[in-house]
Amino acid sequence: MFTETLLDPAPRLWQSKPFPSLSKPNLVGFFSVNADRQYDGSAAQLKCLTLPPEPRTSLHLDLNEGFEIRRPKPDSAKGERIDMLLKFIRQNGSPDMWTRWLPDGEPSKRGMLRLRYDFVCFRGLLRLLACTPYEWKTGWIVQAIRYRGTIYLCEKATEEKLEAERSETEQQKRFCYYGFKFEQHILTEQPNGKPDTSEPVAISEEFCSLFDSTLQGNRILYGAEMDGIVADVPLDRERLSLDELRKQEFVEVKVKRMETTQRQRDNFYRFKTKNWWCQSFLVNVQRLVVGLRDDGGVVREITEMNLKDIDRDSRQYWSSAVCMNFCAEFLQEVANIMRKVDSCRRVYQFEYNSADSRRPRYRVLDEGHTDAFLPSWYTDYVEGMQPKA
Repeated sequence: MFTETLLDPAPRLWQSKPFPSLSKPNLVGFFSVNADRQYDGSAAQLKCLTLPPEPRTSLHLDLNEGFEIRRPKPDSAKGERIDMLLKFIRQNGSPDMWTRWLPDGEPSKRGMLRLRYDFVCFRGLLRLLACTPYEWKTGWIVQAIRYRGTIYLCEKATEEKLEAERSETEQQKRFCYYGFKFEQHILTEQPNGKPDTSEPVAISEEFCSLFDSTLQGNRILYGAEMDGIVADVPLDRERLSLDELRKQEFVEVKVKRMETTQRQRDNFYRFKTKNWWCQSFLVNVQRLVVGLRDDGGVVREITEMNLKDIDRDSRQYWSSAVCMNFCAEFLQEVANIMRKVDSCRRVYQFEYNSADSRRPRYRVLDEGHTDAFLPSWYTDYVEGMQPKA
């Protein structure tokens, strides 16, 4: 049995609201994931931006190269849920990540310990929510567990998404591969390094940064896979400190088709840029390095886009204020619904499917449902943090 929320994502209902209050995203940690999907607390997978010499307008970077020998993510990655974030918390649980509380929310020196965050999730989930007003044909499922005062959010694939993955064509797989291959052309292990594009692209490798930010009063800890940084001097990636990383500039790397008509340009700003903007805005990335490819998958030019320019040039198609307001209000709605819940096994499942309902709906899964995504090694850790009686 579903219960309908109070939220209607129709953009016209949000147009008059000012941009919601949002603190500047603060980098609080990082980790790497190797090709075998093993967690590594170092910056081993961090990459540096190394662009080809100027002019970058007559290039021939073939993004089809190595497609047949690529190393995709193992099937086991689909079952990770938010495990990597939880491993970070367990291994980096410094005292400033915790605060005293009572189950009714009143602070107390004698209360239990809870994370300082109201929500824990991945950036991709926040982006998914933020784009909902303009992508109303795309359904989603977000599962939530409120445990020891913090709500953990995890996306679950819809049946439509699973079917799309099962029926993905070779050409669609190739288009997805283009982005990873372009990264291999311009991201190196050290500044000004020489890209080795003969190596198989390991799609399962990641460098992930952790950010915290407060959106309309809700403090969020979220992880985000980061493409690379701009660096001038060699870095010891195995021993890189958080303070050193905070001094670096992160960049996003994208590939897009070279537009030849006004309709193609309009479609780019109507359908693509809101995702690019949300993704970068949430981690305070201002600079996007974009490879312009032809229909054959060859990058002919590299250009740069600024986040403010993307926002300005897209305003006739979508509003960043609408996106972030809907995201903020959805999180507050979840917080209101689950304010009295404290269980590591009870899952609230929020679903949006515009064919079934104009508003997102939710239902409570049976206690102990297999979708309870907080593993016992994490809940044991949290319980072990509690003050001894």
